[in-house]
Amino acid sequence: MKKTVLLLFLTVLSACITLGCSDGSKKHIIVQEKNELNTDGYRQASDTPENADDSDAGNGQLSDSASSDSGSSDSVHKNALARRLQVPESNTFFKEFPESHLQLSCRAKIELTDTDHVSVYKVRQKPFDQAWIDWVTHVFFGDLPVYDSNKYRQPTKEWAREKLRRLKAFQAEGNTDPYGHIAAMRESGSRNPEGIYNLEKDIEQWEAIYSNAPETVEKVEVSPGFNVSESAENADGNQYFSGIVEMDGDVFDYYFKKSGPIDMEIRILRDSGEDPDHTWFGYDWYPIDLPAYSVSRNGYVPSLERAEQIAGISPSAAAEMCDRYMEKLGLSDFSAKHIEHSLSYCQPEDMQAERIFIDAGYRVVYTRDIQGFPVTYEISPGGAYAAGTYDLSNAWCFETVEFYVNQNGLQKAMLRNLYEIEELMYDNIELMAFPEIMDIFGQTMPIRFSESSGKYTIDRITLGYARIYDPGMDSTLGLLVPVWDFFGKHVDNYKDGETSILDIPTQSFLTINAADGTVINRNYGY
Repeated sequence: MKKTVLLLFLTVLSACITLGCSDGSKKHIIVQEKNELNTDGYRQASDTPENADDSDAGNGQLSDSASSDSGSSDSVHKNALARRLQVPESNTFFKEFPESHLQLSCRAKIELTDTDHVSVYKVRQKPFDQAWIDWVTHVFFGDLPVYDSNKYRQPTKEWAREKLRRLKAFQAEGNTDPYGHIAAMRESGSRNPEGIYNLEKDIEQWEAIYSNAPETVEKVEVSPGFNVSESAENADGNQYFSGIVEMDGDVFDYYFKKSGPIDMEIRILRDSGEDPDHTWFGYDWYPIDLPAYSVSRNGYVPSLERAEQIAGISPSAAAEMCDRYMEKLGLSDFSAKHIEHSLSYCQPEDMQAERIFIDAGYRVVYTRDIQGFPVTYEISPGGAYAAGTYDLSNAWCFETVEFYVNQNGLQKAMLRNLYEIEELMYDNIELMAFPEIMDIFGQTMPIRFSESSGKYTIDRITLGYARIYDPGMDSTLGLLVPVWDFFGKHVDNYKDGETSILDIPTQSFLTINAADGTVINRNYGY
């Protein structure tokens, strides 16, 4: 019992230090240089009997205010890991936290894999080398040629001529702000809104472009890589490649880079088919909760039924399509964890105009499964500033694999920060009992959201892997550790009658290391 109380005190103290570094705080910890990952809090589990000893209420027995809907305290959990961690037999947890200044409650489904042991692994950034670039290129584009993006996107004489015609028509009308740039800056409170755009200079620039423009699109074939041109590395040392592929009757943008906390980013995007001159802010796909939006301030949003009709395939068919890409890539230890509706828009050149709806489909997100135990999908990208610094050189964003697809095939793919499993650190790690984790949750949430008000309701609690690393050492090396994540909804009512609702199913309010009870800040990744 004393051990548990001491552990809870140290854990909450650790949480206070860590969470003091969250957004908006001026407190920081000093990161000491290290040459190896810290695994002092982990230990190999001894053989665990099927029915854990629950004689000590302080070592896992549920309190009176926490209960399950199993109907019987003697029921035996069918899940081996749940038995070991003393998870309620029904996999449902109910509890209010009246002692908290927050309106905090759990009415949550508990999700965990049926396994008899959980491991810890050392992982390292996957090399972003030419061999991997060549393989990704082959998987998505086969033997099709890849063209230099700058040459391909260079305006032709026809394009420049049409642009000049429109600009001079605006000039004749006396419209000196045809694209709303000046109006947007004036609305934002800029002291010199007219300095953002000048119609006369725009005409001069396009006349110069016209004089040097080719008659037709220039298709200069290149081999994708980081040394294709002198512009492949900018002043910050970041490396990138940008190419174009013509496939399936459309044009695909093919882009990849290394940049600070993003050690690998590969992006493939099917072009909208719109004239690039009409998309000042470009074109992209966006995940969206369609049932919650029938009208949008940023442009037309179709109904759920209409979007599904346009997508033309079911969510399961979308996942099957993406599975084939994953198999070809050799990422066989991944599986689809999250599927949601998505829409594509282009932003008109006029900044005051609404976005133009283009297409609908599904976003399919993948994470790893290691010996059947999943990496939890959580929306935070990680890689925020290391505590006490503004240096991103040692930051490391989370691994991300996602696709956007519909009946016309692949629309977008994104691979970011892939890693490789280097070493098994612990075959079967000792984990804290679920009631102990819930005690840490109840004490830490009021600290984590000390400046918040309103009601926090947890409706899903998951046990899965998360990749953490130590910013005080080489950030190319990390650990894959089991963590508990708490998902739910935050509702706040203001004095003026307005209501704020934060309800993102994939955003965790709190992440707790299942082995040592420390709190992990997902914005940082440790």
